[in-house]
Amino acid sequence: MGESNHWRMKLNNYLQANGGNHILSWDISQSGPLHRPVWAAVAYIRGVEYGRSTGSSQDAVKEEAARQTLAALQHDRGMRG
Repeated sequence: MGESNHWRMKLNNYLQANGGNHILSWDISQSGPLHRPVWAAVAYIRGVEYGRSTGSSQDAVKEEAARQTLAALQHDRGMRG
């Protein structure tokens, strides 16, 4: 498993160090035929969408949504100085 597959862990570690991971929630859904599902993952921080992804793997879409969320949180933190 490469480093790029650890975004959920990195996001959880970041949240633990910056206020707790209780502010994170997920919306995971599946559509399409059972033999070819399409997964969607949306990550929310305090009810605000920070990351969204769709694809054929539930794990992969959660990882991508976590990556987007972490990048947005780090960007927001940098903007606050």
